[in-house]
Amino acid sequence: MNFNGDADRKLPIAFDLDIHAGLLGAWVENLPQSVLLVDEQGTVEAVSPNFLRELRLEKEQVVGSPCERFLALPCEVMDYIRRPAAWNSPESIKGILRPDISDPCSAMVQLLSGTCYGRWYHMLLINRDDLVTRHAETILERLPVGVILSKHSEVKGINSVALKMIGAERKEVEHREMDRLFSGLREGEGLEEIRKQIAIGEPFRGLSASWTLHNSPVVATVDFDVLGRDPEGHPEETILTMTDISQIHLLDQQVRQTDRLAMIGQIAAGTAHEIRNPLTSIRGFLQVMRHVLNEKGDLKGQGYTEIMLREIDRINSLVGEFLLMSKPRDLKKQPVALDRVIRELLPIIENEAILHNIEVRYVKEGLCPPVRADAEVLKQVVLNLCKNGIEAMGEGGFLTIRLSCDREAGQLILEVEDNGPGIPASDMKRIFDPFYTTKENGTGLGLPVCRRIIQDLNGDIQVRSGERGALFRVLLPFFPR
Repeated sequence: MNFNGDADRKLPIAFDLDIHAGLLGAWVENLPQSVLLVDEQGTVEAVSPNFLRELRLEKEQVVGSPCERFLALPCEVMDYIRRPAAWNSPESIKGILRPDISDPCSAMVQLLSGTCYGRWYHMLLINRDDLVTRHAETILERLPVGVILSKHSEVKGINSVALKMIGAERKEVEHREMDRLFSGLREGEGLEEIRKQIAIGEPFRGLSASWTLHNSPVVATVDFDVLGRDPEGHPEETILTMTDISQIHLLDQQVRQTDRLAMIGQIAAGTAHEIRNPLTSIRGFLQVMRHVLNEKGDLKGQGYTEIMLREIDRINSLVGEFLLMSKPRDLKKQPVALDRVIRELLPIIENEAILHNIEVRYVKEGLCPPVRADAEVLKQVVLNLCKNGIEAMGEGGFLTIRLSCDREAGQLILEVEDNGPGIPASDMKRIFDPFYTTKENGTGLGLPVCRRIIQDLNGDIQVRSGERGALFRVLLPFFPR
């Protein structure tokens, strides 16, 4: 191939080929750019795969057709193509691409002309100049959904949202196989199905998946589509998008939880009075019976009455917890020094812990401002969390109560941590559900009551568990000065 140019006539860079036009066309079809090869009549002789992909066309639709059908060029350019020896070569060309399924867009065209066995041929190298193309990377980064692009199953592009959702760095995932991106995520649901569909190149939409990232749940809907196929019809270029619906999922769970608590509250408010009245009478008569049996020296009968009285007290306690699950109480919110509340409760907590050979540690980190709360209900929360930690450890261990503050967030942080067996992953999602318990004599209302109290105080309660131990964290806002 020989290249030459004529400065006086401003001819373009030209080539002189000693090969057949068919070989020239084959060369064009292997170019990575968007290229059209047209003859001196403006008829398309060959087209590159990238041009076909950009216009979503098949080769048969383009080859043999006038180039103006797909690429509109100025009249002087078309005149030059038809009579290159009679016209000066245009210095810069701006054309308009005409896709069949989308709006026309502007493009910059480089013209390369030459002869092959006495006939003129022109190669049009086309670069799209539309707004979307010029700002594609910026648009990709600013999308609120995760986007992953691949070619031959290998990741070629990924935006920051996708990296954040899978907890990876860009250098860790680029050039990896796409279906392996989810292999490092743990405790996932739906991930295996997504991997299978990606591996076989089967498009899908709206598949749900969840996984755990940095001890926090991630819930997403995932779409997968094929952008381009190879000559055999196999997926060559693909796109995967992930929409993070974790917050929506959490809000949905909270709404369901609120609905359940509201239902329980209605039941409690309507039946507590009717239950407690007969219980009071039964308890009174049992106390009389116990006194009579004691005077007669009937230790066996007295033992039976003691059991019945304890069970009646348990029913009364359960009814009381029912009432706490009803509509928010009229809390007496005032400045409360949580440190003082904890110190008042420490003797009670330590006495309970001693029975199980457990050591209680209280750690206060720095100065802790007061919170806006009701001291009495806060005592109930602290006692409940500590009691749960002691019961979880069984015999021996350490119960750590830690108080600190996050001044930037304006929150006081109370942590209760044990070194027991931890909470199984299957139970983590349900521990705040009413009536869900793993204890033999538990009611399943302790943690839901704690959560309801903290929410009524405009706070939050979180839980984290590992192989050894669980940690409950209570966040409460500072009292406004």
